[in-house]
Amino acid sequence: MRGLIASYERNYLRVVVGLGVVVLLSLTFFLGYAKGSPRSLEEIVAKLAKEGTAVLQAAWHQNATGEPKHFLQPARGPGDGVTINRVGGRDDLVLLTGFFDGNPGLKLIRRDGTTVAQWTARVYDLLAEQADQASFPKSNWNIDLHGSYLEPDGSVLFNFEYQALVKLTRCGDVVWTLPARTHHTVEPAAAGGYWVGGRRVSQRANDPSYYPVVSADRSSGRIADDLVLRVDQKGKIVEAKSLFDILMDNGFEPVLTATGMSLDDTTLEDNEVLHMNKIVELSADLAPAFPDFSTGDLLISVRDYNLVLVVEPGTWRVKWQSVGPWIRQHNARFMSDGTISVFNNNVYGFQSGPDGVTDLTQPRETNILAVHPRSGKTRVLYGDRPGQEMLSVFRGYHHEMPDGGLLITEPEAGRVFEVDGNGQIVWEYINRWDETRVIEMTGARAFPADYFTVRDWSCP
Repeated sequence: MRGLIASYERNYLRVVVGLGVVVLLSLTFFLGYAKGSPRSLEEIVAKLAKEGTAVLQAAWHQNATGEPKHFLQPARGPGDGVTINRVGGRDDLVLLTGFFDGNPGLKLIRRDGTTVAQWTARVYDLLAEQADQASFPKSNWNIDLHGSYLEPDGSVLFNFEYQALVKLTRCGDVVWTLPARTHHTVEPAAAGGYWVGGRRVSQRANDPSYYPVVSADRSSGRIADDLVLRVDQKGKIVEAKSLFDILMDNGFEPVLTATGMSLDDTTLEDNEVLHMNKIVELSADLAPAFPDFSTGDLLISVRDYNLVLVVEPGTWRVKWQSVGPWIRQHNARFMSDGTISVFNNNVYGFQSGPDGVTDLTQPRETNILAVHPRSGKTRVLYGDRPGQEMLSVFRGYHHEMPDGGLLITEPEAGRVFEVDGNGQIVWEYINRWDETRVIEMTGARAFPADYFTVRDWSCP
């Protein structure tokens, strides 16, 4: 309770500071903007709100010097690099996604922690042609890598969150970039290419497309919708579907308007209608475990409605859906036993500390849940026993291992770890910054050695 009160106090302080900024902007506006100034009160408020947002965003941004504050979190224990390694003689490799050696990037490591390959992802180097856009990050340290995948030839794909999808060779040369608002997820598609999260931003004043979820007469025009994208091997979008349209066409209007009130874009978090954070395809080898679904069906996670659903691509018919019991979940997956697993953050955004720093006084109740889609029965796969405590307010990732265990990413702990089928930790990696802090991780995935066609990972 003390942590929750403290969180409210911090949010109150943010509001006070924000009001102070608005007051200062108001004075600046009336003293310096007399010529060509807005004429109506509505125009003045809109201008101040826009400029206030810009100032607050500028205060959040940092140069790529000193400490990468955007990525740092309080450490939850000791250790640096591989701290536990009880996986025996396995020769699989683990792809880590996050921030390494002073920059966002990816690292492919052996189980003993030695580096096989590494990719540095400086957005100003890889997306230089987009740098003049207003939404472009202020520095290389103001963007996350979220969603990644490694090909057998050693080439790697990743999202610069809400900026672009990038493909690099195993030696870091650019294969292609897709300058779209991609985010959160990159997963292989059996028909070729990848399923990727996308974003459509409406800038239309009073856009009726999102009525009644966002009331047209209360919208200033910036509304963010999510897109289900299929991107081919050459980096071209070959399929795109609005998630909002999928839900409305499948009768989800009562869910999306459950509060009984029309929202406007000032009450939506980051102007988002839904916040999709995972798309994954049901593969042919797992399809027999899911008699109600078909190979190629898509599992989609929608955080802001605690919603997970299975959709048939092409017809975009929803075959199954569940709201909860997870809370603000991430990374839903099809499992080999016929269940659907979910990284259950089990915590609300307002429980985060200032500037996204995790408040470690909050209960550590994040877990991994599994639900049987036909019976609806759920069970906790990890996180319900002493020693299994986790806390992740934002993001989260898990992947099923061949022996029935799980490879789990606890992002704000700067931690990736593997548990066996009995829930015992058999491997752990800590992304350490200094004695008291770690660096966030956004994902990890293990690949067996025989997955790769690469025989020599060395680069000139």
